[in-house]
Amino acid sequence: MATDMLPFGSDEIRSYLKVTGWSTVSGGDVAELWRRPGPTEEVVLVPMKPGAPDFGKRARMLVEDLARVSAEDTRTVQDAVASVFHDVTDLRASHPTIHDGSIPLDAGFELFQSAKRLRVASATATIRRQGHFRNFPTRARDQARDVRLGQTRKGSYIVPIISQARSPLDVYERGQEQIGIEVEETLFDRRVTATMSRALGVLEEMATAERVPTPSEITDSIGEGVSYELCQALSKVVNSDGVDRLDVTFNWSRVAAAPPGTPHEVEFDRDAIAIVERVSDQLKTSVYSRENVIYGLVTDLNRHPDDETGRVGVQVLIQRRTRTVWMDLPDAGYHEAVRCHDSGIPVRVRGVLNSPPGGAATMQVADFGPDPSLGQ
Repeated sequence: MATDMLPFGSDEIRSYLKVTGWSTVSGGDVAELWRRPGPTEEVVLVPMKPGAPDFGKRARMLVEDLARVSAEDTRTVQDAVASVFHDVTDLRASHPTIHDGSIPLDAGFELFQSAKRLRVASATATIRRQGHFRNFPTRARDQARDVRLGQTRKGSYIVPIISQARSPLDVYERGQEQIGIEVEETLFDRRVTATMSRALGVLEEMATAERVPTPSEITDSIGEGVSYELCQALSKVVNSDGVDRLDVTFNWSRVAAAPPGTPHEVEFDRDAIAIVERVSDQLKTSVYSRENVIYGLVTDLNRHPDDETGRVGVQVLIQRRTRTVWMDLPDAGYHEAVRCHDSGIPVRVRGVLNSPPGGAATMQVADFGPDPSLGQ
């Protein structure tokens, strides 16, 4: 591989070493020595200047050393270093009669198309909860263009979706009174992946249960990000010729904790897709309803001792502009807002949003709590 084509730099190397048990011994601007304790103590040299003529050579030697220490092949280690700041979602299409890792052309086309459909539907559900979207917000379409596809891999037929994850520096601090716009844009990628994971997990549970899901269970699934569009993205792959099962595996970035309650892997065969299509049919014909979802920092708190509710201001991005959304929360919700404010924990709020241009933005809250996508 050419020196200037290495898929990582010194930041990725150092973060990978931190999360795999290494620590710095000494070094400067040009190079650092890192150590990992153990029965046989290991020390490696980390190049720090990606523009240096020998950076590629030194980095490849480092990958070889790390592969030897971890008893893994060099490609596995290189991929792990390169993806340390990313979540990787693997879509795997398979059929028991195909053993050479290939699928028919039409099925492959549907798989790549569905990768985009899954991402757009999940991005839209991250912004608002709705059974059938009918149209997608610009931010959801833009997000699908921002993520990348990795090289296909053997193991049936695997297409990796690569998206940003929160880096160690993208953590809000205690008492912080303003969101970071660039940080929020990065966190949105992780939030979309978390929405996809939870929504697919709920669909899998309904599809593999011993009974057909009830209409109320299907309606409740909207709150977890399930939509007609998400269901259609699954069924178009599994119902295509040459494919009888789709597995989705979520490989969370090692520098950002996995969102709690999200499955590592979900699977949909043709029997499961028959149930998914029942869910899809109800969502398509359900009464039009919509709840917005906002993410941000609690910046304002106001409550008198005798009040039943407290006034809370949450600073968020609306159409990529900073705004404060005001809401009244009951006792338990207000105390949670205080805790998140004092700890600098981002929150997720779901409800009906009213944000007139030039006027105060308000929300009738259905659900309030710490942002579950960030593993807080």
